[in-house]
Amino acid sequence: MNIMVIPAFFQTKSRPTVGSFFLEQAKALKQAGHQVVMLYCDTYSVKCIGEWLGYEEQEADCIDGVSVYRKKTFCPLKHGMEGHRSAFTRGIAALYETQIKGRIQIDIIHAHCCVWAGTAAMALSKQTGIPYVITEHATMFQLHRDQISRKNDQYITQAFQGAARVLCVSRAFREVLTPYRKQSEIQVVGNVVDCDFFQQTNRGAEACLDKEKFTFFSLCYMQTDDQLRKKGIDILLQAWRTLRRTCPQARLVVGGGGQALQKAVKWCKEYGIQDTVVFLGALDRQQTAAQMAACDCFVLPSRYETFGVVYIEAMASGKPVIATACGGPDDFVTQENGLLVPVGDVSALARAMQQMMTSRHQYDSDKIRESVQSKFSSQAIAGQLEQIYSAVLNSI
Repeated sequence: MNIMVIPAFFQTKSRPTVGSFFLEQAKALKQAGHQVVMLYCDTYSVKCIGEWLGYEEQEADCIDGVSVYRKKTFCPLKHGMEGHRSAFTRGIAALYETQIKGRIQIDIIHAHCCVWAGTAAMALSKQTGIPYVITEHATMFQLHRDQISRKNDQYITQAFQGAARVLCVSRAFREVLTPYRKQSEIQVVGNVVDCDFFQQTNRGAEACLDKEKFTFFSLCYMQTDDQLRKKGIDILLQAWRTLRRTCPQARLVVGGGGQALQKAVKWCKEYGIQDTVVFLGALDRQQTAAQMAACDCFVLPSRYETFGVVYIEAMASGKPVIATACGGPDDFVTQENGLLVPVGDVSALARAMQQMMTSRHQYDSDKIRESVQSKFSSQAIAGQLEQIYSAVLNSI
């Protein structure tokens, strides 16, 4: 099949890991023998004129066999949801005309996130007759749906209703999307994890710190205060303060960069734990894999996750995880691979971390990794998508 992928956001030179799960899925389809092209549009308003002028992204690239075409588009009126929708849709249409039309006969379009990849896919589908599917990932439908204007909600509804299939990444998230499609019409397909990249070996362990102490590792983007709250970094640090009183032999390593990182550092000073938490800053993929391989347990007490690919990356590395019952992790965290705690419960998280320190030897790293390979490897997810695409094309 010839598959066109449209992500709502994608990696940049300054943020190379953004949208990595979109790319991993595209690479999985390529490895399965399909031709995959990706179209992406960076949109800028007057407020972002500096970024517009300093734009350095490549217009055409090939990443592990996936052809990636991108362009920048100006939305002069406003940079809110409405202005972004129009600019993004125009940009994708222009890329199709210049890079795809007359060169590749696309069989199906796969949009990731309705806002606004889904509406761009809908517009392109109306123009070309190519069917499209949408995989929804965005937490906005759970956390900020009340902030979506009536007009934008109409566009979102149209895109979901017009899709040949609607997919999402967890059962809990499927319920959130029922205002747009019946639950029975929404299929759950998880994200891809590169099990060849995330390994059980202590690769890169020399880059990590003292391995004589039990090491908890956590990782998330820290661009905004809202991201810190969503990922529960405040809960993690409060639980850590409690744990350190009885378990001084433990250590906490936190990866992830962004403007809000300093707020997390400030919290540590307020809690009196500034000398016990190691902040690594932004990590690239190699550094992330090294830290996953070197830690004893991955922990992230998110307040909400549509999926939670970072937990699966840890499990692919053979590590048990501590997560919250916040949506996505409910589908895959079991007693065989980790612990689930209530959202926002500092005491429960501290107890889980202490329990992990005493029972870590009971977790079978090989079995943890094997469960990920069977459900979320490139081959597993590509196989699910192939069945969905074939069903769509056979119904035309």
